[in-house]
Amino acid sequence: MEQIDAVNLVANHVHRWRLRDRSGTLPAGRIVLTVTEDENQWWRFECRSEGDMHYITGTEWSRFVQPMIDARLTLYAQQDGENFNRMKVIMRRN
Repeated sequence: MEQIDAVNLVANHVHRWRLRDRSGTLPAGRIVLTVTEDENQWWRFECRSEGDMHYITGTEWSRFVQPMIDARLTLYAQQDGENFNRMKVIMRRN
């Protein structure tokens, strides 16, 4: 899986995640990213581009991030034949 970007989630990420698409696979403009970690639970995040940066925002993103503060999130590019992105979340141990 090709990595788009990764982040250690902090409180200000509840509002948005500013990321650089290292894979070059995210389209320009406004899109809805359909994302899963295990293909059992799905999220639809609002995403928009500005120049070479992308921003993931919206209500569903905020609800997703709130309990994930301090976790490591990695977003991956779509695989051939898939119409969704995968992610990996590693919760930080206390």
